[in-house]
Amino acid sequence: MAVVIPVLDEVNHLPLLLADLEAQDLPASDFDVLVLDGGSSDGTRELLDQHVPATEHGFAVLENPGKTVPHARNIAMTHLSDDVGVVVELIGHVRISPNHLSNRKRAWEAGLARHGDRLGALGVRVLGPDRPSTVVEGWVDGALHSSLGRGGGQFAHFTDVGPTKVPAFASHNRAAVEAVGGWDVAFATSQDSELAMRLLSHGYAMERDPSVEVRMSRRTSLLSHWRMAVRYGYWRGRLLRSYPSRLDPREFAPLIGAMLCMALLMTVPMYVAVPVGAYALVLLGAGLFSSLSRGRLSHAFGVPVCLVMLHTGFTVGLLRSLVAGPPRKRDR
Repeated sequence: MAVVIPVLDEVNHLPLLLADLEAQDLPASDFDVLVLDGGSSDGTRELLDQHVPATEHGFAVLENPGKTVPHARNIAMTHLSDDVGVVVELIGHVRISPNHLSNRKRAWEAGLARHGDRLGALGVRVLGPDRPSTVVEGWVDGALHSSLGRGGGQFAHFTDVGPTKVPAFASHNRAAVEAVGGWDVAFATSQDSELAMRLLSHGYAMERDPSVEVRMSRRTSLLSHWRMAVRYGYWRGRLLRSYPSRLDPREFAPLIGAMLCMALLMTVPMYVAVPVGAYALVLLGAGLFSSLSRGRLSHAFGVPVCLVMLHTGFTVGLLRSLVAGPPRKRDR
């Protein structure tokens, strides 16, 4: 298998992931690592140029002039060894356990037993960091862990192996990806969702396995959390225009709630307090639950704030996708 890691200014996180790859219990001869740098200016490239794998697994650093994730993954496909059949997608700010790649191999073989060569991709479960680096990162993780903040894709919570339309940090069948033309570089975000829809349309199976996990760093400021929400909303809107079947009614709940409140405000203003109050109570419950389960008093306030920002920003992004171009500011 080949582990593909697109990076841009990841000097604070990438050394940890490289160390995790060094610690894998899978034999070094069984995997290669390809890191694609999109023009880092924070020391990431210098770090990569100096890195020599102690376990002697294949390691290459490639230029990614297009900068985005789909550009990086398509470039990686042209540099794979002939014996690579499975392409593992990671990013610079995740952590993996020492048995991560061997677990992926086991899960992939089980998927092949179910679907044969029609297995297109196998996703994993995405968790937050063991120890948040800032108070806000803890709030964001609490919000994304809440049933009010996670969707059916990257932030989904699941406990059984089964089909999915959005396999997060997937192991991809190389032959299947090549058969459908690789990643669409028009999607700077949601590129994996777009690829999954094409794989499904070509008859490939998409699955996810909760026994394989990655830990992903969350946003560490409220501003970057807001930008993430807007960006995800925008690209989800763009995706839905091409693939209406990808629609998840939960993603439109904030917009429907806002429209309901506006309608009540214009007709029977006295009743607008009902949906607003219900929403506030649900948010308060999510904050209190996170505070009690994680032992952090600040979550009672911070998680509701992050949920409101997530719902509002995502909705703003969805609406923006109808009338404007993509957000230009990076959210990391």
